[in-house]
Amino acid sequence: MKRIYFLLTFCMLGLLAQSQNEASFWYFGQNAGVRFDAEAGTVTGITNGALNTLEGCTTISDENGNLLFYSDGRTVWNRNHQIMLNGTGLRGDDSSTSSGVIVPKPQDPDFYYIFTVDEPHHLNSSAFPNDAANDGVNDGLMYSLVNINDDGGLGAIDNVEKNVPLVTYDPTVPIQNDFKCSEKITAVGADDCTSIWVLTHFGDKFYAFKVDENGVNTTPVISTVGPYIPYEGYRRNALGYLKASPDGSKLLVAHYGESTVLASDAGGSVWLFDFNNDTGEVTNGLELYSAQNNNSPYGVEFSAENRKAYATIGIGPDGNGASQVLQWDLESADIPNSLEVIHTSNTLSAGALQLGIDRRIYRAQVEFSNFNNTGRFLGVINNPEANGLAANYQEQGVLLDINGNSQNLSRIGLPPFIQSLFNSQIDIIRNGESTTELKLCAGETYTLRADDLPGADYVWSFNGNPLPETGFELFVDTPGFYEVFIEPN
Repeated sequence: MKRIYFLLTFCMLGLLAQSQNEASFWYFGQNAGVRFDAEAGTVTGITNGALNTLEGCTTISDENGNLLFYSDGRTVWNRNHQIMLNGTGLRGDDSSTSSGVIVPKPQDPDFYYIFTVDEPHHLNSSAFPNDAANDGVNDGLMYSLVNINDDGGLGAIDNVEKNVPLVTYDPTVPIQNDFKCSEKITAVGADDCTSIWVLTHFGDKFYAFKVDENGVNTTPVISTVGPYIPYEGYRRNALGYLKASPDGSKLLVAHYGESTVLASDAGGSVWLFDFNNDTGEVTNGLELYSAQNNNSPYGVEFSAENRKAYATIGIGPDGNGASQVLQWDLESADIPNSLEVIHTSNTLSAGALQLGIDRRIYRAQVEFSNFNNTGRFLGVINNPEANGLAANYQEQGVLLDINGNSQNLSRIGLPPFIQSLFNSQIDIIRNGESTTELKLCAGETYTLRADDLPGADYVWSFNGNPLPETGFELFVDTPGFYEVFIEPN
């Protein structure tokens, strides 16, 4: 009997995942940038960015992929690469791992929130009364409101709702009051399909702030879950990325160090947690990479299908020389021992990892030993869902220095986004064998099933042609390429 194939793809479209085009433009590093063209399927370097940052940066585009604005956590530039009206004086820091993330106000396309995280520098603490770094204060986590219609559609920071503090510390504990927050921030869609969670970490606690149609809820959901990353080892212990999985079920965090001595180096760790995107609670910490390795984790990321986790590791407690890119299989019965090294460099720093709308993972690359003459390329994990070396890491993935004059270069940071933007797939085959390919014998039939969401609209197509079915199920008897687009409402 002849074997036939049903090839299927499926996308979840809605408020939080409108074609993923909100992540079409990235600005980062030394005047570096890339543009993702979803229709053409291309990723190209761009040179018009005004931003120059070692680490922290954030960018947002509209649902059609048009640039809106970007920031290093201190200054905001509009789509014309000019400083936005009232767009200076934000309290983030370009040397904070994730100096900011931009979140649209749910159900209101005219407003956006910029969440900023300062660099919790030891020189701004009471232990160094005669020193100061930058403005002399560790400002912690704050947010500012952008009205995109102001200034003729170029946007402006609201005069009142600017640098609003979000408390992620106990102000009665002096060392917590000194530092206030780590350099970690991520955002992901909530279970209600409209709200967004913004999360950060400090000590042994995660803080989840909900953003809904009413604005930012300044009272966080606090989850106390190990390990304790000592404030006593800041600033270095504060470094490293925090990411939510695209489906909102997991968190991945890199702790650059776990020193107990202020301003000193020590090995750090990588941890995986469960996240309840209905309640905002973080539970079930699992150590993937131990501080006993005496190395320095920095970047972390999930694959688009939530099956793999990745991290960049700086070799040694200072993390400034050689590096590795590591992979874990999240479907393994023993996730920590599924560790695979997919790339090693004797010169590149660890660097940020960020998922793109093309489902590849991109890595910031620079050599600290040759800082001014490196960073011409982003690295790329071409097949993030594949095992081990089959993930296919490409060191010269995307050329940034397209003019060859070393003016547009990667540093160690990349812009974070609302991770839900990248959660494009749901399993409509549901047979436990494959989420994208259905094998049937000639004459056999099958019913595809999407999630049954009350009030949702379903648009099915076959080989690119619309089908009349509007429910969450589709009976199929002809081989080909099926798609379903879901508007959750």
